[in-house]
Amino acid sequence: MNQKHKQSKLRTILVPLDASPQSLAALETAAQLAGAIGAQLTGLYVEDAELLALCDYPFAREVMLYPAGSRRLESAGLERDFRIQAEKIRKTMSMLAERSQFSWKFSVRRGRVIAEILEHTASADLTVIGRLGSSLKNVPIGSTVQSLVERGRGQTLILQEKMRTTTPMLTVYKGSELSRISLEVAVEIARAAIGKMEILIPAESESAYHKLSREALSATEIESGKQDMQIRFRRLRGDVAPALVALLWAEYRQAVVLPVDVIDGDPDAVLRLIKKISNPVLLVR
Repeated sequence: MNQKHKQSKLRTILVPLDASPQSLAALETAAQLAGAIGAQLTGLYVEDAELLALCDYPFAREVMLYPAGSRRLESAGLERDFRIQAEKIRKTMSMLAERSQFSWKFSVRRGRVIAEILEHTASADLTVIGRLGSSLKNVPIGSTVQSLVERGRGQTLILQEKMRTTTPMLTVYKGSELSRISLEVAVEIARAAIGKMEILIPAESESAYHKLSREALSATEIESGKQDMQIRFRRLRGDVAPALVALLWAEYRQAVVLPVDVIDGDPDAVLRLIKKISNPVLLVR
């Protein structure tokens, strides 16, 4: 990634963090973005109050994925683990900030994990999160991501692995206000990476396709030369969700900036789409 935007649409980035590899991938991606566009990065680590409450029950055991194993839940051990994990994350953030040159802060809260994350999304322009976190490996997405899709605010970037910045950004434009915002976000990220993007246009006719393509060019100021970008258009035919999934499976592995209104803004439809693909998805709402 290269130069920073002076007027970024993504001034603040939130990353909810835990001990999972996908959480680390989300942090590394968010750090790259923050360094490239000049955003402030906030790391959020939530000490799970519901897990602590289980320590009062003698039969409660913790099954751990990272590292693998199980043990009886004890409050003293859990408190120690919270401190160790938080300090490890803080040091990682400090190292990444020094490497990518961005401002950052790290917050430790205690409470219900999903409730704390949802509260913090309200003050962030973008939330970056791994799609599984500490969830079991045989589920397509974790409960936190489901809650963010259903109840979260602002833009949310959902990752299965670290986002690659060497491939063109991908977005969908249908002429709506959310499509315009998605274009602006996609252009900003693409310019900070390799300066290339592809715009998918849902259109039943050739004339509608060309009309929307011209709108997209005008909206991003690419046509007038104000944006240093390479751009490619492609037409989507038929129902958008299945056409998009088929295209992503067949040809694309890069991140897609998705205005939720292209699939009617239905959270269930958004979740079904995310479950079917492995691409990073940046939801614009």
